[in-house]
Amino acid sequence: MSDERTISAEKAWHALDQMQGGFIIYRPDGTLRYANTAAREHWPVLYASMDEGISFHDSVARQIRSLFPRLNEATFQVRHTIVMDAIRKCKDLDMVTATGRHVVTSHSRLDDGYLIGVTHDVTGLVQREISLNAARRHALMASEAKSEFLASMSHEIRTPLNGIIGMAEGLRHRTLGAEETEMVDTIVESSHTLLLLLNDILDLSRIEAGRLEITPVVENVRNRISWIERNYRPLAEKKGLFLKVAFDPKLPEHLAIDTTRVRQCIDNLLTNALKFTKEGGVTLAVMAGDMSRDGRIAITIHVSDTGIGISEEQRSKLFQNFQQADSSTTREYGGSGLGLAISRKLAQLMGGDVTCVSKPGEGSIFTFSFEARVADAPKKVVKSDSGMANREVDLLKGVRALVVDDNTINRRVARVVLEPLGVIVTDVPSGKDALARLNSETFDIVLLDAHMPGMDGPEVLRRIRDSRERWSDIPVIALTADAMNGDRERYLQMGMDDYIAKPIIEHELMAALTRVHEKKGIRHLDPSQALTDLSDDDIASPYSPRKSAVGS
Repeated sequence: MSDERTISAEKAWHALDQMQGGFIIYRPDGTLRYANTAAREHWPVLYASMDEGISFHDSVARQIRSLFPRLNEATFQVRHTIVMDAIRKCKDLDMVTATGRHVVTSHSRLDDGYLIGVTHDVTGLVQREISLNAARRHALMASEAKSEFLASMSHEIRTPLNGIIGMAEGLRHRTLGAEETEMVDTIVESSHTLLLLLNDILDLSRIEAGRLEITPVVENVRNRISWIERNYRPLAEKKGLFLKVAFDPKLPEHLAIDTTRVRQCIDNLLTNALKFTKEGGVTLAVMAGDMSRDGRIAITIHVSDTGIGISEEQRSKLFQNFQQADSSTTREYGGSGLGLAISRKLAQLMGGDVTCVSKPGEGSIFTFSFEARVADAPKKVVKSDSGMANREVDLLKGVRALVVDDNTINRRVARVVLEPLGVIVTDVPSGKDALARLNSETFDIVLLDAHMPGMDGPEVLRRIRDSRERWSDIPVIALTADAMNGDRERYLQMGMDDYIAKPIIEHELMAALTRVHEKKGIRHLDPSQALTDLSDDDIASPYSPRKSAVGS
């Protein structure tokens, strides 16, 4: 029996010695009972010293000295204390051996006082982590480079596009012949198509970078979708198609949704449905699921058409970036192949999806789903930006605006858009000129370009606010080609009162002016009453504060 136990023990020690990881046993008095081959390879000085009878404390010191011979005494003592403390408290130790291997040593104390140590070579894991971190850094750098490139290209494209759209919109207000009107309409439509493509590319970049956020606001969904229907009805009627909308009776009146993104998805689906349908028409059905305990509800919007249909093979490409059903689609119908890809990504960000069922020659049904929160009616209903009421237009008559932009075309476009609204426009090409004009004349609002040589928009804004002059609190709207995610928030945090991204769209600029008027109270004089409202002191000194200056 004794022989069998001896043989079993020998086998056990042999097995321990063949382990890839290190295995160590310390006696209760701190002396070495056993260390296998792997452990001795990891820490040769430590176990050779203990074999010579040197204490565990001093053997650890020898091992550290051999690994870091140039350590000064103070640093050495700190490191030695840390290692000994970790061993006593049975904490993991992660150290690099003399051969450059990363080794983690774990300790466990047994009831009888013996200390067991196990070492693991984690060099492969560490190297993989280093490689992954490097790849992550490279990917982040590439993403940032792409974002910077897109931001730069967006800025450069928006500047000439601002001139094209602005001048074309200006021509629309002129008396033109039928042929010239059609030409102008074509320019405007083509320019807006180019702008939509530019926005799609920016949206795609934001989504891929994880920087696009969903911002819900309370909205009357029936009214919103009915409004979308009214906007698309002329296009349907022009093609001789019907356009129908049906609402689920269970649909709540008010929901908290990201209105912009929901509309963007519906726009993409309706545009495609009308584009690829030559006979019959399009039906949009809005369905509501059951409300959950947290007040959320699933909304499903089906957009069905009687158009050309899509084969199963073609459907596999629909939601890929820059892909159409087939190459002939782009040639015949146009489009970038981004709309559906972005719509699906947006829907997924909102807790839903976009799917499609279709049969060639019989039409298609696209289903857009998303989650929303049931909400109470807002205290104040936000009006649509499309088409201002006469009251809002009247608010802008006589407003004196200072337009600051180094680009001649941009200044001209601002005049073309603003002057028909009754706004009195003065334009200057630099920040220095803007400050001089503010000091010598009275204005009600400043439209300020962000990127100008010499003194940029943020610097002009800072000088206005720090001036302590009568115009230090004048409303300032950023008028810039910066249109990346976060740009609006960045300019508002600077102290701008509102933000408009170029190209200037007339109704968007009117909406911004109206918002600033309602928020900050643009107070301006009727030109016909200007002199009668001035005091003698005001007339004597154009630099003195005026009661009719910009309100707080």
